[in-house]
Amino acid sequence: MAATTPTRQFDRAPVLFKVDYRTVDRFFTDFAENLSAGGMFISTPRPLDPGSFIIIEFILPVTQKTLKVKAEVMWARKRAIAANERRGMGVRFKDLTQEDRERIEAIVSSLRRVP
Repeated sequence: MAATTPTRQFDRAPVLFKVDYRTVDRFFTDFAENLSAGGMFISTPRPLDPGSFIIIEFILPVTQKTLKVKAEVMWARKRAIAANERRGMGVRFKDLTQEDRERIEAIVSSLRRVP
């Protein structure tokens, strides 16, 4: 039986914008490199361990609306293996409002249409 790749629940788009995030006792500023209504990839030389919870604050591209959302680190890439990979972590949003989810979906949709 062949291995299958899990399908994504949400479309994602490449982006580059600053994100501020914090744990209970630390504060960080790094950059998001992709975005979906379900979460984002944060490029960082010091990814947190999977299962860590963070509060992320960022300004949405296009709308310039500031979002503050709780997220969980789902996976971490502590070492880049391929030349096109960066160290970082994939995070999943935990308490995104329906309005903000729809706003992100619209942005992702518009960014995916850009040639």
